[in-house]
Amino acid sequence: MDSLPSEIFIQILESFQTHALLPLALISRRFYGLVSRLHYARLVEATILPDHELILECYHPSAKISTPYMFCDYIGTNGLDDVGQDPTLEAMTGLYSRYRPVLSEEHRRPRARYATRAVLEGSEPPICENPSHDLHLESAELFSQLCTVVNMIKVGPKRGLFLSHVNIIESVIRIWRDWLAQESSQATLKQKTVEPTTCSILWTDSSENFGLRLRVVEKPEVDTPILVGPGEDPPVSYALDYEELWVRTNQLVLGMEKSEAQEVNNSSNAVIIASM
Repeated sequence: MDSLPSEIFIQILESFQTHALLPLALISRRFYGLVSRLHYARLVEATILPDHELILECYHPSAKISTPYMFCDYIGTNGLDDVGQDPTLEAMTGLYSRYRPVLSEEHRRPRARYATRAVLEGSEPPICENPSHDLHLESAELFSQLCTVVNMIKVGPKRGLFLSHVNIIESVIRIWRDWLAQESSQATLKQKTVEPTTCSILWTDSSENFGLRLRVVEKPEVDTPILVGPGEDPPVSYALDYEELWVRTNQLVLGMEKSEAQEVNNSSNAVIIASM
């Protein structure tokens, strides 16, 4: 085996899906290098999401039907080029791809009450608000729940038409009162020029494969009680602005492979009706 050129091994290893490919890195140092190079190439391709998009759903359990989903526009993958200079499986595991959630056209609300002349003439696009979620906690509530669903969809000829979809994460997370207060107090100190870090991410799973970068803004409480008992927390309301979706890049590769397997399965089950 040592005498065989690496190109032959690469051609053989390309037929393995990722969950079967990665354990082969333990065979030898040479296999580790080959598997790492091949896996890095898959990561680069997955960040492009050819013919696919991510859609994000975030809603309170009581508002599933009324909450619109969000498309996810790719921002970038920090450190991808640096890892490619000497790819290792450990370094690639720490890569995250970042996406900006955006509402579909019919659900976007312009910031200005009246459209400007430039917008009406079509020379400028309307300035729209970021997707947001209103959250309220009564005095006795310590947390609220947020259902998070990420689907990888294959787009049709028009955005919004899905030819196929694969669920890559579905979870329910708790958003604690203390965390909201802390993030709200820091929101005014954060600047957009500062590079985002994982400390401000609300993770949706224990493995930290998916996370939300939120801007938390406290809203004035209209019906604030006059008296609050000792040890009691007052009712509070917040607006959660969705700034970014973070996805561990390895999960994009697994999602792409799952989508491709679904397409093969669907095509094999197709029924062709022809006149005799």
